[in-house]
Amino acid sequence: MKAAKDMRKDAGVKIITLCLIGNVFLLALKGAVGFWTGSEALKADAINSAGDVLSAVVVLLGLGYALKPRDKDHHYGHGKMEALVSFVVGLMVIAGTGFIAYEAIANAVAQTVSPPSWFALGAALVSITVKAFMFKATFAAGKKLRSIAVMTNAMDHRNDIFATSGAVLAIALAFIGQYTGIRPLMLYSEPVIAVAICAVIVKTAVGIIAEASRMLLDAAPDEDTMDALRKLAAGVPGAKRVCWLKCRCMGRGLLVDVAIDVSGEISVSEGHSVADGARDAIIDAFPQVADVIVHINPETKIIKNKDK
Repeated sequence: MKAAKDMRKDAGVKIITLCLIGNVFLLALKGAVGFWTGSEALKADAINSAGDVLSAVVVLLGLGYALKPRDKDHHYGHGKMEALVSFVVGLMVIAGTGFIAYEAIANAVAQTVSPPSWFALGAALVSITVKAFMFKATFAAGKKLRSIAVMTNAMDHRNDIFATSGAVLAIALAFIGQYTGIRPLMLYSEPVIAVAICAVIVKTAVGIIAEASRMLLDAAPDEDTMDALRKLAAGVPGAKRVCWLKCRCMGRGLLVDVAIDVSGEISVSEGHSVADGARDAIIDAFPQVADVIVHINPETKIIKNKDK
């Protein structure tokens, strides 16, 4: 079990570290080319990359804490730190997006525009290619690890693809405006596209915050998972019925509490065997379950009180 946890930790930390290096490279590329060519679209995208670097650092620090084993002060481990990190990253994405939208609108109002540059267009296309690779790798790792923090980082990469694609489109339209003499294309294509892309990014960020909030508030998994857990507990030999079942997310895993009625005539040892069977059945079917607590109750008949 410890080796498996170490392997998962190494996979999560490794992919986020590689993405951090990639984000630093893109920040340097887009920042240098953006300020050299005067491309507002690329400069705004460079600011977005600066936010990516910061969010990657936050995720790395959060993962390092979340993957710590349980201790005397944290009996259930530190897994919720992944949700807290995702919540913070979601807020950072919204803040960064608001800044980009503000800059785009301000430039449109001031009607300040630099001539489009092929270097800026090339840098943006390189950025999209790198981000596509980062998204694919991070999404696969997050899905395999069932890590909300890694998945949040993957969604941030996808947002960056949208944002940089908007920059590419804006630069391309500016070229068209330059060659055709259509000045509005040069003045307004970038801010209009930037604001539209920002709306998409904010929607994704709100989804990230909502999912992180669910984990922080001990929300149950989907109803299909809950039904499957109930059936596994009820199907154990010796179980009469499932009185109740509770489940919540904890980092990359699930914590399950279930109460099972058994015959009042069996021994304590036999009751424990039923509990062990339920626990083993659930963990075998759902490897992401970190722990199962089974309460064994003697089956009782409900007697109506005639005096009431």
